[in-house]
Amino acid sequence: MELPTETLYAIFEHLQPHPSHLAQVARVCHRFRGVAEHILYAHILIQECLPRSSPFPHRTQRCCETLLARGDLHHAVRRFTVRWQTDTSVREQYQPFVQPVLFSLNHVLCVLAQLEALDFALDLVGVPVSVRTLLDGVCLPGLRLFALYGMGPGSIPVKHCPDALALQQFLASAPLLEHLMLGDLYSALELAAADLPLLTAFKGTATTAASIIPGRAVHHLALVGQDQIPSPTLAELARGRTPVRTLDLSAVSVTPNTLKDVSHYLRGVEHLKVRFALRHTLHHSFTGISILAGLAPVFSALPALHLLDLSATPALSGGLGTSLEEVNLCQTWGRSCPSLRAVVFPSKTEWALSGPEHIWVSKSPPRYTRS
Repeated sequence: MELPTETLYAIFEHLQPHPSHLAQVARVCHRFRGVAEHILYAHILIQECLPRSSPFPHRTQRCCETLLARGDLHHAVRRFTVRWQTDTSVREQYQPFVQPVLFSLNHVLCVLAQLEALDFALDLVGVPVSVRTLLDGVCLPGLRLFALYGMGPGSIPVKHCPDALALQQFLASAPLLEHLMLGDLYSALELAAADLPLLTAFKGTATTAASIIPGRAVHHLALVGQDQIPSPTLAELARGRTPVRTLDLSAVSVTPNTLKDVSHYLRGVEHLKVRFALRHTLHHSFTGISILAGLAPVFSALPALHLLDLSATPALSGGLGTSLEEVNLCQTWGRSCPSLRAVVFPSKTEWALSGPEHIWVSKSPPRYTRS
């Protein structure tokens, strides 16, 4: 009995977590191969280490050649992820090796009409290659997630950023985009008011975020790259169509004064993840984890704060603290910020407010204590 194609898809999808198994199935017969290949190519993931001794991304190039030669696979690809790791000490030498592969990727992206997620981390910051090489002429109307890391001049100030123009043109052609991550862009984008109408989450520098959020319903914001955020920039971050409810500052070093400025503009934050730079910022009489007690006035300025995640904050001098110190801090902060319901400490221990008595309870045993 010959099984319907739909049934084969349902069976083979159970093998999806094991690509090697699907590859074996594809060798059984021509019909099995057609079904298995469409499942295999639905999510393409390429990871390449490019040392100075072998700087050409062979896997990426072979994948591009296969996709360009196989028109029947173009509609199968839904997610395309590429990760490169380069040698930072000789990064300027990569340009002649990666440039032709970027052109190949561009040709591939131009034919992947059904792509829903595009995630590139190319580790080429400072290499004289342009985002335009990658995105010129690419139109992905069904794209919902776009992440681009590792291209551009980095944090070096530039008067004119051609990468920004290329990104503007590309983003204007992605009306369904919901998640946008631009980890190494330090300039503003000039988008039309009608661009990115469905955007809800952004990760990138504060400068770029301030040019994107106004007028859009971005409620999840993660900032990278800039430890100092000027007040005019914060004011722009508050001009979204909906308040920022989840704020991730774990990729920047935040001082209490910086967070105080943030709380003045982003008062709707409910979930806050932060990496504090506490040395020399709070009173010297505090030691170890007790230094965090001085943050109570800062948290009181966030009236909607529900979850405070300090897991990205490095261990302080004197250790990570005992469970007694942690629960005392929860009580102190809870009095200053009545909306607070959960705290994750640098020890990775999570505490939650529990029961009608509103008692702070550890949801996991503390991993570290001070002797």
